[in-house]
Amino acid sequence: MPPEEELEERFNALLNTMNLPPDKVQILSQYDNEKKWDLICDQERVQVKNPPSTYLDKLRSYLDHGGVSRKFKRRVPESTQVLRELEISLRTNHIGWAQEFLNEENQGLDVLIDYLSYAHSATMYDGEALDNGAVSADKVKPTDKSVEDVSKSATNSPSHGASKPSKGFTVRKALRTSRVVSQKDDAHLCIMCLRAIMNYQSGFNLVMTHPRCVNEITLSLNNRNPRTKALVLELLAAVCLVRGGHDIILSAFDNFKEVCGEKRRFEKLMEYFCNEDNNIDFMVACMQFINIVVHSVENMNFRVHLQYEFTHHGLDEYLESLKFTESDKLLVQIQAYLDNVFDVGALLEDAETKNALLEHMEELQEHNTQLNTRLQESEKESTEKVSNLEKKLIQATKEVELLKESLRESSAQVSALQQREREREIEREREREAERDRDRTNQALKELEVKVQALVDQGLVTMQRSTSGQLDIQVVPTVQQVIQKVNDAPDSGSVTTQKTQEAAAVSENVQTLLPLLLLHRHPHLHLKSPLPRHPLLPRQLHRHHS
Repeated sequence: MPPEEELEERFNALLNTMNLPPDKVQILSQYDNEKKWDLICDQERVQVKNPPSTYLDKLRSYLDHGGVSRKFKRRVPESTQVLRELEISLRTNHIGWAQEFLNEENQGLDVLIDYLSYAHSATMYDGEALDNGAVSADKVKPTDKSVEDVSKSATNSPSHGASKPSKGFTVRKALRTSRVVSQKDDAHLCIMCLRAIMNYQSGFNLVMTHPRCVNEITLSLNNRNPRTKALVLELLAAVCLVRGGHDIILSAFDNFKEVCGEKRRFEKLMEYFCNEDNNIDFMVACMQFINIVVHSVENMNFRVHLQYEFTHHGLDEYLESLKFTESDKLLVQIQAYLDNVFDVGALLEDAETKNALLEHMEELQEHNTQLNTRLQESEKESTEKVSNLEKKLIQATKEVELLKESLRESSAQVSALQQREREREIEREREREAERDRDRTNQALKELEVKVQALVDQGLVTMQRSTSGQLDIQVVPTVQQVIQKVNDAPDSGSVTTQKTQEAAAVSENVQTLLPLLLLHRHPHLHLKSPLPRHPLLPRQLHRHHS
């Protein structure tokens, strides 16, 4: 095993020659060094048997023969073997070998297409020109164009420079040659070689850009071998799926229509599909191709147009008859087509319904516009009303605050008035009480005056005014003496005791009430001692002179 750096370099070079997708390259890159070295050794043990020029030179030599000699008939099996080995080389050799096969010097794709053209002409020759065993210019008229194209594409063909009178003879020789070729598997092997080329990105791009390649592949549908037709449809489906491939496929079937004399496009394809009911693989490939051609278009109108082409050829009725087939693969493709098919009647109904809905929607939109206008007007009016109400509310709030303030002031005033009224009521009550006291005092004083006057009249009390202007009241000693005598004398009976008590009471009243009476009449009098309390006099008088 070489050093690790050399091993990695040789392994990367090996990966570059294998034309693997990125995910496969990543998986192989994760191998350990031992597995990588085994792959390198296995690849180096596989020696390229022949260069591309070896196969191309042989194919060109077969194309150079204008007639069908015994020697050429013997070489036909050899051409089949050459094509088989070429297909194996394209499929198994490294990518550099395929690139050399397709380069400008070898032009291997052109050689394959030229060789494939002879097989196509043989198919048309069998179908159109040899039905009655004769080859005339009138009978081969539908195939003249294709054969002429084939003759032009073969650069070394003897018919390329033929004169006009010998044209029919040249065509007949080319047809006989291609018929011998078509009896073998050469056409099928050519398609397999093209598939191997299309597995490379560069080869696929070259097939897409070649002016005749897709047309010749499409013409291979005339081959009698169902396997060949199935393989052709797989290649055409692959082309149809890439960008721009759909237009190339439709153009190729337009060319097929002209070359094969179809009244309508896809006529032969549908004929083969309906007649090859014993080959499931071809039917699956055909149904898959129809699915891709019809449903890989984004434009709905174009899809309906393509769908109608196959419907016109009886596809819908035939699919109805195949619904009980036992092939799951075929049922999957049929169901895929039916799931994506457009029901034109339903589309028309949908269109009418859509138009009605659009009209109704326009009416609703107009009505909605009117409602929106009215709504905006109502909103504007409501906004103005709300604004006015808010202003009024603010004003009312201010007024309420003022009223509350006024109420508080009024409440304070009422409280003050109530307090003053209570005070006044108390004062009035006091005044009434004082008035009642005065009335009682006056009444008592009147009674006292009467009693004092009686005492004065009786000579029990004397009143004299001093030199200083003061009024002096003196009790006559006789009264005191009488009382004393009564007290000292023995009990002479209840009458005497009662009179004595009355005299004592009168004396006490005189001593108590007389000064008070004098003070009431003469407030300026000065008393030497506080006034005694007496129940007959009001409290105010005592408080005043206390």
